[in-house]
Amino acid sequence: MSTALFTAAAALHPVADGYAVAYGSHATRPGPASDLDLLYTGTDPLTADRLHRLIDGVKQLHADHGLTVDEEVSFASKLYATTREIEHAAHLGGFDGVTDYVTPVGDPAALNGQGFKLRLVLNALTTPHIFLTGDIHAYRRHVAAAERGAALLAMRIAGTGKLTLAAAAKALLSSVEGLTEKHFLGYRHESHLHAVLRRGLAHLAHEDLVRIDHDTIPWRAT
Repeated sequence: MSTALFTAAAALHPVADGYAVAYGSHATRPGPASDLDLLYTGTDPLTADRLHRLIDGVKQLHADHGLTVDEEVSFASKLYATTREIEHAAHLGGFDGVTDYVTPVGDPAALNGQGFKLRLVLNALTTPHIFLTGDIHAYRRHVAAAERGAALLAMRIAGTGKLTLAAAAKALLSSVEGLTEKHFLGYRHESHLHAVLRRGLAHLAHEDLVRIDHDTIPWRAT
C-alpha cells in the first residue's frame, strides 16, 4: 500500500462534507497493478460536471500509479454516494424484494442499477477499508449502521431466528450453490466479518431486536 496513493485519492474528495474510503484489495493485500476501489460520500448528489471531474481524476490517479482500471461496474455508478443512499444501503435497500443474492455477473444493466450500487456501499463499509478523509463522525455512524444491516442480512439469508455467529458469517460468505467472494456478496475475510457481525448484533441487541447468549453466541430475534 502506498501513502502517496491514498493521499492523492483523498485530495480528490469532491465536496466539503461527507468522507472518502478505500476498500477492496488495497485495504488488504493489493497486487502491483490492482485497481483502487474508492467510495466518496456527501450530503447531496453531485452535478454531472462534478461527477465527471471526479471520474477523470480517479482514472488519472490509476494511470499515474500504474493501476488497472476496472469498469465492470461504471465509475458513475459506484464512485459517489449520498447520505440518503448510504442510509438506504444500511437498511438493506439493495436487497428489496431480492431472493437471489448472487452477484449479477455479466448483466451490465443490473450491475449498474441502483440496487447493486446500494449493495456495493454496504460492502464497502463492512469489509476491510481505509478512512481517507472527511467527517469522521458521519463515517462512524454509517459504519455502525452498515454493520447492523450486515447482521440483519445474515438473518434474512439464513432464514432462521436462531443462529451461531459462525453460521451467520457463513451465510454472508457463500451461497447455497457454493459461490463466494465477488460472485456472491463480496465478503472473504472471515475474521473481519465475525467482528462486523458481533458489533452489528450488539446494536440490534441494544434495540431489543435480538437476544444474545454470550456463552455459545447463538442469537435469536425477539
